[in-house]
Amino acid sequence: MSQSGSIERSTTRYVPSQQLIANRQVRRLVRRVITGGPLTMAGISAAVASRGEAGRDSEEDEEDDEEEEENLENASEMEGDSRRRTRAEKAAARAQRELLERLQAIPGAVEGLNRVCPSLGALFDSKYGEASVIKGDVAPDVYRRFFFQITAEESVLQMATKPALDMLQTFVNQPTYQNATALVEIPAIHELLTHEKHPTNPFPRRTIEVCRWIVDRGRMVLNSLLKGPEPPKIAEDRAEKPWMETGCCYGLPKIRERPQYPKLKHDINNDVGGKRGAKCSKFYSQYGERRLTGGIMGEGRNDVFSALITRWEKAPKRIIYDFACALGPYCMTLGHTKCSPAAFLKTHCNVDPRLSYINSSAGECGNSGLGRIRFFCVYGIACVYAN
Repeated sequence: MSQSGSIERSTTRYVPSQQLIANRQVRRLVRRVITGGPLTMAGISAAVASRGEAGRDSEEDEEDDEEEEENLENASEMEGDSRRRTRAEKAAARAQRELLERLQAIPGAVEGLNRVCPSLGALFDSKYGEASVIKGDVAPDVYRRFFFQITAEESVLQMATKPALDMLQTFVNQPTYQNATALVEIPAIHELLTHEKHPTNPFPRRTIEVCRWIVDRGRMVLNSLLKGPEPPKIAEDRAEKPWMETGCCYGLPKIRERPQYPKLKHDINNDVGGKRGAKCSKFYSQYGERRLTGGIMGEGRNDVFSALITRWEKAPKRIIYDFACALGPYCMTLGHTKCSPAAFLKTHCNVDPRLSYINSSAGECGNSGLGRIRFFCVYGIACVYAN
C-alpha cells in the first residue's frame, strides 16, 4: 500500500528484548521451577521411594523369570508384565529427575530475579524458594500465574498497555483498594493484589515495589518504540485509485501515505506463510496471506496497519481484530512469537465477569462456513460477495 511518494523511515529498526525480564535464561529458570505439581521435600522423597519400589519389583521379576523359565505357556504374560513394570520404572525415574531439576533451578532463578528487582526476587523466594520446599509450603496458584506472566516471551506491552501502565502508576503512588480494583486490565496484577489485600493492613511493601518496577520497565520499552513525527498529510483533493482496482474500500478518506520501512523485513515481504508467525497457533494463510477476497477477508497485519495510518487522524483506542495479539507487536516493530496469558480472553474474564458474555470464537465460526464457498469468493467481486 506504499506509494512512490511515501516517506522512507530508514532509521526504524526492530527493538530487541521487550520482555519484562530481558534475560532469557532467568525467564527459563523461573518457568522451570513453577511448572508442574507442588515442589516439596515430601514430593521428592515420594518420587525417590516410588523409583526404589519399581527397581525392587524389576529385580524380583528377574528372579521369577529364572524360576519360571521353562514355563512356555506363561512366557507372553510375563513379558507383558515386565514391559509394564519397565514403563513404571522409567516414569518414576523421569518424575524424580524433573523434581530434582526444578529444585536445582531455584538458586539461579532467585539470583536472577534479585538482579532484576530485589523485591521480585524476595517474593519468588518466599513462595518457591528452598525454605518453602523444605517446609512443604505450597504457594497459591495466583503466584504461579503471576510469575508465568512475568516471564512471558512476549513484550511487556502485551501485558500492560499505556493506559494500564498509567493506572498502575496511580496505584503505586496511592496503594488503595480502590486503585487496586481499577487494575482489571492487568489480570495477573489484579489477581495478586486481590489475594494479598487485608481488611486492616495495607498492601505489602514488597508487592508495591514489584508494581513500581513493572511500571518503570513498561515505560522504558514504550519509549524505545516511539518513533519520530507522524507522516505528513496529503492534499485533500489528491485523487485516489478506484476501490475496484485496489480491492480495498474504506469508509474514511485517505489523509496520508503509508511510510516505507526498508529495515523491517516484515514490511518488504508478505506475512509469514503457514501459521501466524513461527509459533502462533492460528492459521490465516488461506485467506489473509493469499488475499483471496481482497479487503473483505484480508486480515494480514499489514492491511490493518496501512488502514490505520492512512485513514485515521489519531489511532483508535480499541481495535476488534481476529489477529489482534500480533497487531500491536507488528505496529511496534517486534515480530510476534507467541501469546502470553494476557492475550487470552479467559484470563481477563477471571477478573472481569462482564467479558464472559463475549463469544471470542464468533469470527472463526463464521469463517469456517466460508470454506465451503471459498472458490466462489476467490472469483467473486466484493459487491456480489456482500449480497
